[in-house]
Amino acid sequence: MSKLLIDFNKFFSNYFNTLKYPAFILDSEDKIIHANKTAVDKFNTKLGEYFNNYFTLDGDKKTIKVIGKESSDYIVKNYSLNDKYSLIILEQFEQNLDLSDIIDKIPVGLIIFNKEGFPVYHNREFENLWGIGSELLNGYNLFEDDRLKSTGVLNKIKEIFEGKSYLFLEGYYDKLLEKGKGYKIWVETTIFPIYNEDEKVEYVVIIHKDISEVKLAEEEIKIAKDSEMEANRLKNAFLQNISHEIRTPMNSIIGFGELIVDTVKNKIASEESYMLTNFMVGIKRLNRTLNQILELTQIDTGNYEVNIQPLNLKEEIEEAVNSFRHELAEKKLELYINLDEKHLNILADKAALNRILNNLIENAIKFTNKGYIKIESYSNINETILFCSIKDTGIGISEEYLNHIFEPFSQEEDGFNRPYEGNGLGLALTKRYLDIINSSITVDSVKGVGSTFTFTLPIFKS
Repeated sequence: MSKLLIDFNKFFSNYFNTLKYPAFILDSEDKIIHANKTAVDKFNTKLGEYFNNYFTLDGDKKTIKVIGKESSDYIVKNYSLNDKYSLIILEQFEQNLDLSDIIDKIPVGLIIFNKEGFPVYHNREFENLWGIGSELLNGYNLFEDDRLKSTGVLNKIKEIFEGKSYLFLEGYYDKLLEKGKGYKIWVETTIFPIYNEDEKVEYVVIIHKDISEVKLAEEEIKIAKDSEMEANRLKNAFLQNISHEIRTPMNSIIGFGELIVDTVKNKIASEESYMLTNFMVGIKRLNRTLNQILELTQIDTGNYEVNIQPLNLKEEIEEAVNSFRHELAEKKLELYINLDEKHLNILADKAALNRILNNLIENAIKFTNKGYIKIESYSNINETILFCSIKDTGIGISEEYLNHIFEPFSQEEDGFNRPYEGNGLGLALTKRYLDIINSSITVDSVKGVGSTFTFTLPIFKS
């Protein structure tokens, strides 16, 4: 091996072999005496063979073709090492792309005006969007467009010619569009200048983007929203009417029913008294279900008026608990209340908090046959949030059902033979009330052991 190759291997071997282009060293007879890895992998060349066994050199000796392959032009970089050896590097030949071809394929209409206001270039999409041919552009001058003058757009375009960086607008309508499609179309228009070497505005580019589909979608959404609002209005009117038409006679039935029971309970047989008692239980249950449905609808339609105010949690809990003293005594359940006396003042909506406490306490009693109910409160480290938990030793909730527990009308056991009555609205309402006062609730439950519901309330500091 000659001294040249020894020197080459010593100093340039690493560069030569890692070159991303195919590279060869040829002797004076154009035999391949060295080829880098890229060349061997790409062309499977062998040392000692003639270069022209693989490649055909064009007449200008600047490009070559790979023998047996089409569309495989390469640019030849030929470096003479001395009078015996030469270095050949083949770079992939890339055809220069025509910028106008690219612009013609972009999905926006583009037109360029010179500083005299005459169009000097436009793409194919501009013709499609405007519905015109090239002949209509002959003699057109931007500064003489009456439509642009009447809408004030021309004055804004002149600002771009004077050096303003860009302009964005909707509703562009000119004489070209009037002659073409003859009606306005929904387009977003962007206008910007092109400067010359002296940083003077030489051309102005106007790009139109068709937003018809977007606008149609917006109109459909608006129509759907208006329809939804009208449906909500009708629903609210219906609920207000039904609230009055059903609640008023229902309250009368309950009131007269209780009066009848009190009047005749000692004058009739036990079986008849039992029937009257069942009648009152059923009426009250129906009334409660109706009230819950109306409450849920009122919240979901945004008609509940929130009134956040400072409240004393201890007083609110005592008020709620007093409503269930009879049920607690009847089931012989212990009640423990352990509140953070340092943080009793909270911020909440009184009616919402009352419903939250009543629903959670009622559920705890309903699903607990023995043991206790415990109500506790404690604050976070920063003393900004109060956690209030209601714990029971009841039947608990299965892990599978926990993800559905706050869904309206959802119950773990369905059917007429379920052991516990209810419509599945209590916890759904509780969650809704907590949402509207920006509070949260979590549940921890073990089947057969009991459940703990914990909700948050902001602490009020006077």
